[in-house]
Amino acid sequence: MDQLGDMREVFARAGAMRPLLERLDWRATALGAPASWPQSLRSAASICLEAKYPIAIYWGSELTLVYNDAWSQIPQDRHPWALGRSGREVWTDIWDIVGPQFEAALTGTGMWTEDALLPMVRHGRLEETYFNYNISPITGEDGRIEGVFNGGLETSQRVLSERRNRLLIAVTAGAALATTVADACSLAADALAADSDTVPFALLYLFDTPGSARLAASAAVEPDTAVSPTVVALRGEDPDPWRLDEVRRSRSRVRIDDLETVVGSMPSGSWTEPPHTAVTLPIVLGRASSRRNVFGALVLGVPAGRPVDDAMLRFFDLLTEHLASALLNARLDEEERHAFLTEHQIATTLQQSLIPDLPDVPGVELHGRYLPGSAEVDVGGDWYDAVSLPDGRIAIVIGDVVGKGVAAAAQMGQLRNAMRAYLLEGFSPAEVIRKLNHLTISLSGTSFATVLCMFHDPRTRSLEWCRAGHLPALVRGIDGSTRFLDGGGSPPIAVFSDAAFSDASTVLAPGEMVVLYTDGLVERRGEDLDAGLGRLADVVADLDPRNIDVDDLIAPLLADERRDDVAVLLLGVPST
Repeated sequence: MDQLGDMREVFARAGAMRPLLERLDWRATALGAPASWPQSLRSAASICLEAKYPIAIYWGSELTLVYNDAWSQIPQDRHPWALGRSGREVWTDIWDIVGPQFEAALTGTGMWTEDALLPMVRHGRLEETYFNYNISPITGEDGRIEGVFNGGLETSQRVLSERRNRLLIAVTAGAALATTVADACSLAADALAADSDTVPFALLYLFDTPGSARLAASAAVEPDTAVSPTVVALRGEDPDPWRLDEVRRSRSRVRIDDLETVVGSMPSGSWTEPPHTAVTLPIVLGRASSRRNVFGALVLGVPAGRPVDDAMLRFFDLLTEHLASALLNARLDEEERHAFLTEHQIATTLQQSLIPDLPDVPGVELHGRYLPGSAEVDVGGDWYDAVSLPDGRIAIVIGDVVGKGVAAAAQMGQLRNAMRAYLLEGFSPAEVIRKLNHLTISLSGTSFATVLCMFHDPRTRSLEWCRAGHLPALVRGIDGSTRFLDGGGSPPIAVFSDAAFSDASTVLAPGEMVVLYTDGLVERRGEDLDAGLGRLADVVADLDPRNIDVDDLIAPLLADERRDDVAVLLLGVPST
């Protein structure tokens, strides 16, 4: 007898999972031959196997696993071994977390969780992973609960990226307040110590005395111990476990593995294991390449739950670069340091860390620009973003946090990262703004912000948006005509907890261009806003649609002395 029966047709639509499903001896599993599966399991399996979203079915008292190709990336090296096995057997490492959730589902109680930490063993090591997932009961033909539906997405990279971004901002902002090198080191170490999950420990050495390295600050490690000597001779006379002299001479980072052997057990933060690896990076000062020198070294512990991958090394490099910039500023006289901190340091952090590279999307042109205020003015919270959505559309966003300085820049980073998460979850513009409003109100010490969120489909040229207190987008027609998209308006976020947000929509004509901007581009002291909007419309009407240049738009509208920062984002539709 054919064990697959009419389920063979379902398996045939399972993509890369088809040969695994067909070859598995299902009669040796708790489910038995697919030809004998009950209709409820057949239906659930059909939905699961044909879906492109990661889905798994856990069936019966044994919670036997059936899953689709998208979900197979979650267990990684446990695939395809996990197919047809009990969930309890597959997830022994996290069953203390998910087991009660499955038991609740079997009694009729489903659940949904976002960015849940699930410490999984992958490829032989315990790994820090995060997931958005649901667990829901599946009812059989007789009304009893027969199985559990599980759908979810791994969010580890986003969670870690946002966490590293927050730490980068904290380190940069703290060190930027310093007036001396000692203060810059101490404030940076304080920020690192406050996020031991991202950096379990840190040591900051300065090469400010010939022939030696001096411990200037540390995080999660007491100074003057075997692993944190206050002074290390660089000529080989003293133990040098962090390879400081090698870093100084090579001007390159080095990786130190097997910390337990080299220095013993190190602080682990909240993770279950101490770090096994550290990276020592050179702190290079000087803006002219001919005068750059290695001023010190930064030792950073790597969380045991994360691999030393390219993303982590890029973060370490960026963290060290910003620390180096803060140390350089601390050595400058007060006037130069003030100008550099307000315009260059914070603006550079804002642009490099939070203003994104625009994606390359077929069927549209994207151009963006961010300009900080003049040197005498603190940088504000203007920002923009563009995100390619899974369904082929693109989301473009522009916003302005009310306020100035580091606080506004930090809140801007929180909003941008949160909005990215909501966009990728598939919500409409109005729902994204509503969630952002609730989040911002829940955060302490935040001010209100204006946001314009738009979705564009290059295939249909449709445009859908929601505008929370922000100035309306401007559309330029191929004939030079202009119109403002006034619809979809609502109050700024973080003003009213029960504010209503609604969407508006239109269809763009071939060759049209959409201009998103912040108020720094159009507002003038003592002048009515309509005058600035009229100026913008005139400049946009004169642009050459065949050769879009953001600078051609910005330059005629800005005074020599900018009293506010400016963000501009352009979206162009092909003329054919």
